[in-house]
Amino acid sequence: MEDQEDISEILEFVEYVWEDMQEKERLCDWEKQVGKIILFCDDWGIMTYVNAPVHDMLIRIKNAAMARKTFVDGVVYSKFKVKVLDLLKQYQFVKSYEVKEDGAKKFLKIALKPVENPVDDIPEIKFYSKPSRPWYVSYRDLHSVAGGKGIGIISTSKGLMATHVAKAQKLGGELIAEIY
Repeated sequence: MEDQEDISEILEFVEYVWEDMQEKERLCDWEKQVGKIILFCDDWGIMTYVNAPVHDMLIRIKNAAMARKTFVDGVVYSKFKVKVLDLLKQYQFVKSYEVKEDGAKKFLKIALKPVENPVDDIPEIKFYSKPSRPWYVSYRDLHSVAGGKGIGIISTSKGLMATHVAKAQKLGGELIAEIY
């Protein structure tokens, strides 16, 4: 009698897991964006919430460099991310990037520099602005990053630029991050 109860419990658990998997597949098919919170599914069908997409992209670049990877693939496309990547490419923090289309969706594939010296080649990132708390600075508050070896990313009224360029043009704005 106990064996039948155990089997019954196992079958109930399997049914519960199966229904949960079906629900996740339905949600993953939607892949919807709500405000600044993006709901998407990775290769395993696991739903992920990204509240700060640019932060996510920069952390993916850092983690890939730490793992000695040459590419970061599957980054969800946005114009702002492309502008950040333009800056990173200009100052040689990334080798290149390309926009890939998968049906109606666009993704970024980022090529990284090979890591020869881990101390110099793996970027350090310090975030300032967050979606919940923007960090605005005057041009007087801008300073060189890591003794000139790094860049700060600032969003000004004239677009996204490095902090040393904004300081030279006497422009303040929202300080996104520093990379060195």
